[in-house]
Amino acid sequence: MNSQLLRIANRAIAVPCLILALASCTVKEDRRVCPCTLEVSFYDKENTDSPVTLVGWSETELFDVKIRTEDYPDSYSRSAPRSMIHFGAAAGVATSVKVGHHLVVPEGFECDSLYTDCDYIDCTGETARTTVRFHKQFSTVHIIVVNESYDPREYILEVKCGSCGIDMLSCGPVAGSFSCVPDLYGEKEYRCRIPRQADDGMTLTVTHLSGDEVVFPLGSFLSSVGYDWDATDLQDIYVTLDIARGRVGVGVAGWESVEDFELSTVEF
Repeated sequence: MNSQLLRIANRAIAVPCLILALASCTVKEDRRVCPCTLEVSFYDKENTDSPVTLVGWSETELFDVKIRTEDYPDSYSRSAPRSMIHFGAAAGVATSVKVGHHLVVPEGFECDSLYTDCDYIDCTGETARTTVRFHKQFSTVHIIVVNESYDPREYILEVKCGSCGIDMLSCGPVAGSFSCVPDLYGEKEYRCRIPRQADDGMTLTVTHLSGDEVVFPLGSFLSSVGYDWDATDLQDIYVTLDIARGRVGVGVAGWESVEDFELSTVEF
C-alpha cells in the first residue's frame, strides 16, 4: 500500500516538472529555438516623468509595453523573437493616439512634449542590447504680437501643418493634417507645440471677428532662415507678428538674429 502511494506521489511530481521542462530552454536543448533576451537601458532619464512606451516590430507588432524608468535603475529586460527587430521608445505621450507604430496628434490638439528614439536590433542571438537616447520631436512656437492696440478678443490665430505625428520606428514625421489654436499667455503672446515636419508647408492664419483673415506662410519663412526640421533635436521657434503691417519676424531659440518678412497686402 505504501509503495503504491509512493508511485502516485512520484507521478504527481513528475508531471509538472515535465511541463516546466518543455516550456523552458535548458543547456541540453537547441537554444536556437529559444527567444532572445532583449535588454533596454536608458542613457539619461530626463523627460521621462510619464510612462515610457516601448514597441517592437518585425512584419507585425511584437510587443507594446509601458514602463516607468525609475522601476528599472539598470535596464529593462524582456523576451523577443529571434529576428531583426525594429524598436522604438517614446516619452511624454499624453494626448497622442497610437496608430500602428505612429503617434498621431488628434485634430485640434497641440503636440505632446514628445521625446523618442529608435533602433534596428539584431535579436537573432541569445541576448541583445540597446541604449535609448531620447531626442526632442516637437517645437514650441512662440507668437508675440507687437501691435500696441491689439485686442486678443478680436482675433483667432491658428497654426496648420502637413505632418501630424511621429513614426516610432524611424523618428520621422507622419503625413497628415495638423491644426491647433495656440494658447494665449498674457495679452499678446501665444504658444503651441507642433510635431516634426516633412516640408515647409506650415502656416499661421490670423482671423478677425469681421471674417477677414490673412495667412502667413511660416514654413517658407523658416526655410529661408535655415530652420532644420531634420535636426536630431528640434529647436523652438519665435515669431513676432505685426498684424497691421502684415509683417512677421522669425527667429529660432539660440539664434541672435530675427529676420523680417512682409506680405504684399494685408487688410482687416
